[in-house]
Amino acid sequence: MSRLRTRIMAIMLVPLGIFFIGLFSIGEYRTTLIQAEFTALERQGFTLARSLALAEAEREGDFTRRRLSPETMAHLLPLVGYGTELRARVFQPNGWMLADTARRGQVGSQANLARRRHGDWRSRTDRGFQHVMRRAIGMLNWSDDLPLYREQPQQFAQQYDEVVKALSGEPARRLREDRRGQLVLTVAVPIQDLRLVRGALLVSIGGGKIEQKIADVNIAFIQLFGMVVLVTIGLSVYLARSITTPITHLASEAENLRKSRDLSARIQRLPARRDEIGQLSEALINMTEELQKRMAATAGFAADVAHELKNPLSSLRSAAETISRVSDPAQQQKLMAIILNDVARLDRLITDISHASRVDNEIASKPTHIIDIAELINNFVTARATTLDSHELVLDGETSPAYVRILDSRIVQVLDNLLANAVSFGPAGSQIHVIIEQDAAQNRVAITVADEGPGIPAGRLESVFDRFYSERPTTEQFGEHSGLGLSIARQIMRAHDGDLIAYNAEGARFKMTLPLVDAPDTA
Repeated sequence: MSRLRTRIMAIMLVPLGIFFIGLFSIGEYRTTLIQAEFTALERQGFTLARSLALAEAEREGDFTRRRLSPETMAHLLPLVGYGTELRARVFQPNGWMLADTARRGQVGSQANLARRRHGDWRSRTDRGFQHVMRRAIGMLNWSDDLPLYREQPQQFAQQYDEVVKALSGEPARRLREDRRGQLVLTVAVPIQDLRLVRGALLVSIGGGKIEQKIADVNIAFIQLFGMVVLVTIGLSVYLARSITTPITHLASEAENLRKSRDLSARIQRLPARRDEIGQLSEALINMTEELQKRMAATAGFAADVAHELKNPLSSLRSAAETISRVSDPAQQQKLMAIILNDVARLDRLITDISHASRVDNEIASKPTHIIDIAELINNFVTARATTLDSHELVLDGETSPAYVRILDSRIVQVLDNLLANAVSFGPAGSQIHVIIEQDAAQNRVAITVADEGPGIPAGRLESVFDRFYSERPTTEQFGEHSGLGLSIARQIMRAHDGDLIAYNAEGARFKMTLPLVDAPDTA
C-alpha cells in the first residue's frame, strides 16, 4: 500500500463514514414515532376516561360517593381493552388501584405478574442488536437515559408520578424503559364528571411496534451500508491501482533511465492509456527524447568546437615555433601576420560560440514584446540602406501591420546575418530584396532576404545551417567567418516558434517565418 493509494482509499471512505454517522440521525425518526404513539395513546385514554366517568358510581345509602364502582370497573375495563396491546389501570382518588385489564376481572390492587419467556436465540440476538443501536444512537444524539419501569405486586398511584398528576386533574405522559431495554409509554388522564375527579386512568403500551420499525430501518441501513462499503472499497482499490500503478511504473522507468549510461534508452509507453496519466507518460517520453537530443547536440557541439579550435591553434603553434628559427625579417613579418590572423580567427570563433550557447537561455529568460514586424523591417531596411554602398537594399511586399511576439534584438541579429550573407554572394551593384508576406490561413508572416548571386549549391540547402559549415566566395579570405551565423539564425527563429529555410530562385533566398498574434491593447 503506497501513500498515494492509502490516501485515495481514505478519501473514498470519508463520505462513507459520514453516511454511517448519518445513520444515527434515525433518532429523530424514533422521537417522531414516539410522539405519534403518545398522541394516539392520549386520545384513547381520554375516550376511555369519558366512558368510565359515565359508569355507575359506588353508592352508600342514598348518596353517591366520589369513588368508582369496583364491580363496574372490573367488568367494563377489560371489555374496552380486549383484543389490543393497550393496558389500562384505574386508580381511586385515595391512590388504590381499582382495576387492571391485565388481571381479567379481578378486583383489588394485587397484580398478577407472570414471568415472560426469554425467547429463542434469534429474538435474543435481535433484542441485543437493538439495544446496542439504541445506545449508539443515544450517545450520538446526546439523549438522556430513560428511567427504569418498575411494577410492584401491590400497585398504588404514588408509584407513578403521572397518575398522581392525573388525580389532580391534569393529564401526564411518561416514557420509560423496562429491564429488557424495551420502551414503555404511559399516559395518565383524570376520570372526572364535570369538575369532580372520580379517579385516574393509566393507559400504557409497549414500544414494540416502534422498536420494530426502528429495527427494520436499522437493518435496511446496515445492509445498505454493507453493500456501499463493499462497492466503495472495490472502486477505491480499482481507482488506486489505475492511478498509482502507472505512476509507479513511470517513476521506475525514469529511475532506470537515470541510472542507465545508454543515451538511446527510452521510457516505455503505457499501453492503451488515453487519459491524463497517458498524457503524462507521453510528456515524459517527449521530454526525455528532447533532453537526449540536447545532450547529443551538446556533445556534438563540443566535438565541433574542439575540431574548429584545433585548426587555428595548430597553425598558431606552427607559426610560433618557426618564427624563432627564422632570421629573415620578411619571413618573420609574414609569420607574424599568420599568427595575428589565427588569433583573430580564434577570437571570432569564441565570440560566435559564446553567442550560440547563450541564445536559448537568453530568449527564455528575457521578456518578449508584441511588435509590428512590418514596421521593424521597414526601419531596418531604411537604416541599413544608408550604410550599404556596394548593393541596393529594396523593401517589397505588404506593409500593413503584422504583430508578432519577439525579442527584437535577436530578430535584428538574424536579419544582419542574412544581409551579410547576401552581400557576400551577391554581385557588387546588385539588389538585395527584403520581402514581407502575410499568410492569414496559416496565421504566419514570412520575411524573405533574396540576393542575385549564384545561389546555394545543389544538395546544400540544409547543410548551410550546420555548425561551422562554410561555403564562402573564392574572393573572400579564408577564416573570416566562423560558419556559425546561419546556424545561430535558425536557432533564434526556432526559439521564437518560427523557422528559417533556404531555397534558390534567381539567387539564394532565406525565408524567416513567425506566428502572428493579436494586436496589443492600446487603451
